[in-house]
Amino acid sequence: MNPTKQTHKKDSKSNILAHTQAKLDLYIKYLEKYLRILGYADFCKQINIFDLFCGEGLYQDGKKGSALLTIECINDVKAELLQSNKIKPIKLLLNDHKEKKIENLKSIIDVDYQENDFIEIFNEDFDEILRIVTSKLSKFPFDNRNLIFIDPFGYKKINKENLENLLINEATEIILFLPIHQMYRFAEHTLKEFEKANIESLYNFIKSFFCNPNDIKTENPFVFIQSIKEALSMNNKYFSCSYYITRKKGNYYALFFICKNIYGLEKMIETKWNLDPGKGKGFDKSSNDQLPFIIEDIEEENYLYQLKHLQEIIFKAILDNTYHNNVNLYELVLKNEFLPKHANIALKNLIKSQKITLINKTKDFGINYNNYKYNTIVSEFKIL
Repeated sequence: MNPTKQTHKKDSKSNILAHTQAKLDLYIKYLEKYLRILGYADFCKQINIFDLFCGEGLYQDGKKGSALLTIECINDVKAELLQSNKIKPIKLLLNDHKEKKIENLKSIIDVDYQENDFIEIFNEDFDEILRIVTSKLSKFPFDNRNLIFIDPFGYKKINKENLENLLINEATEIILFLPIHQMYRFAEHTLKEFEKANIESLYNFIKSFFCNPNDIKTENPFVFIQSIKEALSMNNKYFSCSYYITRKKGNYYALFFICKNIYGLEKMIETKWNLDPGKGKGFDKSSNDQLPFIIEDIEEENYLYQLKHLQEIIFKAILDNTYHNNVNLYELVLKNEFLPKHANIALKNLIKSQKITLINKTKDFGINYNNYKYNTIVSEFKIL
């Protein structure tokens, strides 16, 4: 074993936990899709990745954190693109506010990743790195695309204004990790007793997104997550979705995704469903402790329930005449965190049960991004 690597392992803070692994799985699997799609896209001339709370690289058990996983993902995709004669710059900015973590990370990169000229490393607090990144984004031409991973130590520095500053060029996507269990625990008190210092940060977070802080829903953690997800769309200026992560009963985290382009939303939702085939909503550690055949039964039951829920959403939309063709149904389905393939099944079931009828006779409903982008209507539906 490389003695340098052994030293890094001893310096790392802790072993990687299941909820942390779930967070990294979603981030890296989406990153792989993101890099490949943009890598082959002619309109995109450079890809920029930002990890603003990157940590030191290795956990005590030797597993890699977001910084090293991102480097390896970039190198893998660059090698694949090179084989297809697609040479495109992919830049990476890494930052952590703790100097020791950055020193450890630099030493790992210097030893194990010799070709690292595409990496910038910073040791700044959130306010300063936010200023640096915002300045960089403002200078990038529109043919650059940017993905920002924000995994803060809490939520004190996160508010609507600094997220909007990062999104303002409309060529940027954000993946944000928040400790829902901390936030939810104080949420109801925050709305009533916001003057207390221990919950002032949460009140400020909520107030930055809601004109009336009492509008945030706190019936349970999942409703709370949904409420934050909707707020992160910035009054429907952006698309957003969420992915909950359960560490143990009552201990929830969530990843939130924000983007301007609906195709990015589709790829993130696709990633969620790949990781959670039953619901497409999140990771529950307790379900992973079940036997494989039990997991399969639970996933099948959940999947059928979710499809039934989507059928109800689509039927109501057609009934109200708000969504009734392939173009606007594509948006409706994604905003409810389902995929076009789910819409196809739901529509076939609704037609089979004689609740709706297809006006245009077509083999394919045409619920996809290209038809949405070019407003190509190939199928329309009405209530029977």
